[in-house]
Amino acid sequence: MVYYLRVEAVNLDNFIFDTMDISTIRGGGLLLLDAINKIEMCFYQLKAISTGASAGLFNFEVANPEEAKTLQKKVVDFLNDDPKFKHATFVIDTLPAGKTFTEDKEKLLALNRWQQMHSPTVVVPDNNQQHTEYPLCAIDHVRPSATHRKVKKGDDKLIVSESVYQRRNYGRKQKQNFYEQQTGLKKLPGFVSDLTELTDDKKRGNLNGKMAVIYLDGNSFGKIQREICKGNDAKDALQLFDEDIKTKRRKFLHDLLKDTVGKSEWTYRDESKHRLEILLWGGDEILLVVPAWLGWWTLDYFFKKSKDWEFPDFYSDDDKVYPLTHAAGLVFCHHNAPIHRITDLAKQLGDLAKGKSRDSSYVAYQVLESFDYAGEELESFRNQRCGQSDLSSDDLIISGNQMSNVLTAMEPIKRAIPKGKVYAVVQALLQATAEAKELMNEAEMQLKGTVSTEFDNLRCCFGEGSTFWLHLIELWDYIELWELIE
Repeated sequence: MVYYLRVEAVNLDNFIFDTMDISTIRGGGLLLLDAINKIEMCFYQLKAISTGASAGLFNFEVANPEEAKTLQKKVVDFLNDDPKFKHATFVIDTLPAGKTFTEDKEKLLALNRWQQMHSPTVVVPDNNQQHTEYPLCAIDHVRPSATHRKVKKGDDKLIVSESVYQRRNYGRKQKQNFYEQQTGLKKLPGFVSDLTELTDDKKRGNLNGKMAVIYLDGNSFGKIQREICKGNDAKDALQLFDEDIKTKRRKFLHDLLKDTVGKSEWTYRDESKHRLEILLWGGDEILLVVPAWLGWWTLDYFFKKSKDWEFPDFYSDDDKVYPLTHAAGLVFCHHNAPIHRITDLAKQLGDLAKGKSRDSSYVAYQVLESFDYAGEELESFRNQRCGQSDLSSDDLIISGNQMSNVLTAMEPIKRAIPKGKVYAVVQALLQATAEAKELMNEAEMQLKGTVSTEFDNLRCCFGEGSTFWLHLIELWDYIELWELIE
């Protein structure tokens, strides 16, 4: 009898984004990725159909339903008994193969969701060895501390919970392995260990100590999967799609590292540490952190590399080809901003970009000079930033394929017009004053007369009129172009 097994890590906010410690966050994400891979390795009966950052779909053959339940229990016990994986919440279900693979896949997902609704949202920690003087974990401030679990952070030794200890140590130890395993590149340099090292560069002036958080999400990947799973070869088509996405993303990371390792803009001081942090990798989503002065360039680099991505469905009758586009959220902020709230903001921005179009790649960005986003409805917050102008949140979303125009045009534009004059134009537009249009027309004439080509190129991305000037002042300090040496 053929059966399917689906396993998924759930309640991710309680395992990945429940602390401000970057090593713990990284460790949580890498552990879930590793858990799915370990299941495939340790249970030879399971054949992977689709695996992601926190979920896996497998098929297997057994003689009867009792053997299927036995295998399911073995997987549950494997996760619950592992000293690292047991701190995450997983849902695992099996189902005999029915008439159509698509229907079986949706039933399994529903079973997982039903199990999640009836399960605790967090693993209840064992507090039998709780430290009497410091009862709470010094990093997550929620779980009970463990007497024998101490970690070094800066010059301090902190008493932490078992969950944080396992995740943090794993995040620190496996970071190097992750990059080498995903890219195949050898002799990579070390990577920065925290966000202070990632953003520290006094030569960058206003951008010293600032970071760019980049969230990427595939447009309609779920819809594509449903489409390719309609035929008789649904399982094989899904497996091919899964491998195709992984291959493309590994190639992007491979090229990014090959093109940037050793370059001064990417290197922390004289220690040859590379300035890159990956917090989420797999499935439809990627979450990167880079220095603020490299944020725009990095996102543009991804869109360049993925511009021609497509998935040819060889199993379809008409050899249909699906374009693979992405929505992106980009946040510029201080390195010590609350990382879990910043990553959540980046994901919300990605949703706004997705709402603009699911057929093309778009990006919504937000500059936070201070952490002034109080958690209210994001679109309303962005509308408030537009003041009394004729702009709305949707006008501030730009095409990912036009980002290169900004990189090459920004410096000539900044030399051609003073920042103070741009600021005056924007203030007049936001306050809808009587002289707003006159100031804008005067500034536009100045740019047309001195840097007309760059002005036209920048408008291809920023748009025209009020939109152009608001983008220009928001990104004035955040766009830097550096040349790759071929």
